[in-house]
Amino acid sequence: MNKKEIFIPEGIFHLSDWPEIQSQFPQGSFILDKTITGCGATTMFLSDDIPTILCSARLELMHCKANAPEFHGKVHEFRKFGDRSSSVLTLENEMMNYVISFPPFGSPFAPKILVSYDSFKHVAQALAEKQQLGRFRIVVDEAQTLFTDASFKGDVEIEFLENLKHNNQVIFLSATPYIEDYLDQMDFFKNLPYIELVWPASSTHPTNIEKQPYYRKSPKATATQIIQDYIGKGYFKDKICNGQTVYSNEAVFYINDVGSIINIISENNLTPDNTNVICAVNDDNIKRLKKIGFEIGHAPKMGEPHKTYTFVTKCAFEGVDFYSPCAYTYIFSNINLDNLALDISLDLPQIMGRQRRGDNPFRYDATFYFKEFVDFNNENEKAFMSRICNKQKLSEGLIDTYNNCNEASVRIGLGDKYRTSQKIDKFSKDYVAVIDDKVNGTQRVVFNDLAMFNEIRAWDIQKSQYIDGCQVMRSIEDATMSITEDKILESFLLAFNVTFEDKMRMYCEFLQYHPDYKAQLEWLPQIPMEIKTYYNTIGPNNLRTMSYKKANIKQHLGYVDLQDSIKAAASSMFAKGQFYTLKQTKEMVQSIYDNYGVAKKAKATDLEELLDCSASKQTVDGHRENGYVIQ
Repeated sequence: MNKKEIFIPEGIFHLSDWPEIQSQFPQGSFILDKTITGCGATTMFLSDDIPTILCSARLELMHCKANAPEFHGKVHEFRKFGDRSSSVLTLENEMMNYVISFPPFGSPFAPKILVSYDSFKHVAQALAEKQQLGRFRIVVDEAQTLFTDASFKGDVEIEFLENLKHNNQVIFLSATPYIEDYLDQMDFFKNLPYIELVWPASSTHPTNIEKQPYYRKSPKATATQIIQDYIGKGYFKDKICNGQTVYSNEAVFYINDVGSIINIISENNLTPDNTNVICAVNDDNIKRLKKIGFEIGHAPKMGEPHKTYTFVTKCAFEGVDFYSPCAYTYIFSNINLDNLALDISLDLPQIMGRQRRGDNPFRYDATFYFKEFVDFNNENEKAFMSRICNKQKLSEGLIDTYNNCNEASVRIGLGDKYRTSQKIDKFSKDYVAVIDDKVNGTQRVVFNDLAMFNEIRAWDIQKSQYIDGCQVMRSIEDATMSITEDKILESFLLAFNVTFEDKMRMYCEFLQYHPDYKAQLEWLPQIPMEIKTYYNTIGPNNLRTMSYKKANIKQHLGYVDLQDSIKAAASSMFAKGQFYTLKQTKEMVQSIYDNYGVAKKAKATDLEELLDCSASKQTVDGHRENGYVIQ
């Protein structure tokens, strides 16, 4: 693969702030790996003076872009979100009226069309009929979905690719492009230039992901536990920012199964008033959600209210922007769904870029739930590869049968039969795809290598990333590693998987030698909230005297919580101007502790924390005694 790096200058956070970058792009079609989400690549292509067709597999993405303040009323959605009734002819006429309203190429204004992969063929046909198609650059947004969706709607993707061949400039855009080993094996991609953007450390931000196995091995049970904990506490997560404790009272659940989402909603009596479900817009999902009183939702625009619970499936999250001020992210990966396995290396960076508000303290935080899968051995590997080979041979035979058929009516019948089969079987039995070339007005039967490589990919993901919990954790670290690596912090976190007592000691000792890291540590979810709270509330010196033991800390906190009441009792018991010996002081303070149920052994010096007093030495019964005089 012909790979080239473009280095982004310091101080650039969004590509639209550096329009000169486009002069470094190659002529013709290429793959653009922007490497990080939220860098404004889509905005750049929708804001320049080049006529552009933005293609996406996600209606929600196009809805978000079309309704963004900078694009609202300026770009054209070929089929608006929720529109399921307008005919293709009506949509084509509306689009052409929009296109011809713009001056010729080269003016400061240019038409921008947003269209889904499956509807692109209609856009291409309508523009070609008016000799307008060659005027447009095509940007395939979130291009990794060409591969990740291929197992359940690969006929759409392969047909989309075939219709793209009529354009000379197609940009495949993604922050998580497909694995190069697979691209090199596919005729469509193997010769395309591959452009990778290299960002300076100052333009990136580390992500903080907590790894957890499923609670009771079930997404429903795990999500229910989270929801019930929220109902009990009033918040999902808390953390310390700039010395203040902040709370998340919104949550986004990435669960790639509408059935599981419906079960969670029913189990917890959630309602449309507090819950938003964002998923693929199709008849099945509409019908299933309607049964429980829900409709398919969308991400609120900036300024719109957010609901407490938002559930998002894989078919909806790419490119969707959330503007919550405090939402926390929960990610569920269920590898038992063969075609819907969440690829850590591809999907996790995508998900971690979805929260857009810079003032959301939980923007880069998430908890990743997974289920271990250990049933991999040589026999399983052989059986899997044998199944792939058999499907390849069957597919090639079916395609040859179609191509060698000279009887037109039989050929049409075979095409119809193959098309029906692919809709029912979804490439579970073969890789035969029937595609319509709308520009040339032809129908062809082809081998769907997208579906085949996606099936191999799903196997590789399970085998390499989910074989055990440790490997899952390593994969997450690889996928979310920041460019700004910090060896000191990294060493500390690697050694932090110890007992509470050792964690408390390590936290105190680390900050003793590295006090400038305090703000960074307080942001990290890998460090339990109680560790940070105890440090700030009690202080490292007191924690050391308690031997960092949780029992001692909680005992002390019980005393701290009652401090105001204890001070009031001491003020009543000790008279101003009166001298008290050390023995008298100790006994009186102990009686106060006992009265309030504080399991703490009193010392005479405790009085200094309770009242304004001064150490003194006076004669009592003929003896000089040390003690305190109350001020």
